[in-house]
Amino acid sequence: MMIIKKVLNNNVVTTVDEISKLEKVIMGSGIAFQKRPGDLINVNKIQKVFTIENENDNLKFQKLLNEIPLEYVRISEDIISHAKETLKVDLSEHIHVSLTDHIAFAIKRYEQGIKIKNHLLWEIQKIHKKEYAIGVWSINYIEKELGIKMEDDEAGFIATHFVYASMGESMDNTINITNIIQEVLNIIKYSFTIELDINDLSYDRLVTHLKFFAQRVLSQKQLNDDGGPFVELVQESYGDAYKCALKIKSYMKKNYNYHIDDGEIVYLSLHIQRIISSSKIKNNQ
Repeated sequence: MMIIKKVLNNNVVTTVDEISKLEKVIMGSGIAFQKRPGDLINVNKIQKVFTIENENDNLKFQKLLNEIPLEYVRISEDIISHAKETLKVDLSEHIHVSLTDHIAFAIKRYEQGIKIKNHLLWEIQKIHKKEYAIGVWSINYIEKELGIKMEDDEAGFIATHFVYASMGESMDNTINITNIIQEVLNIIKYSFTIELDINDLSYDRLVTHLKFFAQRVLSQKQLNDDGGPFVELVQESYGDAYKCALKIKSYMKKNYNYHIDDGEIVYLSLHIQRIISSSKIKNNQ
């Protein structure tokens, strides 16, 4: 038995779970029509149930649901469901607030003919490929549902929300992480005068490592790994990759005041070696 705690609008109410004592948001077409707090919720009209544990996010979400069309919320939730199935990672609860708000605002902008350029689009396409694919799926889905055709720039913006939600970072940090990854990739590219194949498995492994590396740079956290005997082994076996890793170390110290320890140098060297070896094999085919 569910009792209405608050009526947000004709389509949205809140209730308190009897067991967890958490406030739930209940959505359904006409679920609150002629209803008031204390009334029973008609379970046959329930279309979506949200449980957002963070109280601040919960209140923001309720406020948002009271301000935008139910259709936009449904579209946003369909996109989030698709992303969860695709990425197979836990997403921050805040995605329900941030993405819904973003999509509602983006739709409003496009209806007014206002289009914003995404200056990180190229980097997002190359660095966050899975998330960008979700962004592309999203704009196609929005076009199918609402007849609004959005640009690739918008797919990039949507992708960034999922990078942020899967890494637990703020939006600003997500942008900074993307910039750091691109800077490191550029050092590798120019050191070996090669183009990196974004479809190569070694590229995916390198970028995955760099995402967490960039997080450590921004939070000023070290691996606390001295590399042990592997430092000399990598230096002797993969000399060029090791020198490239040292360039990255120097760059991070100069631009981010971040000290890369020897353990990180080992990991970077191995990833760099793998990607340049793969590149050489493909170029000789």
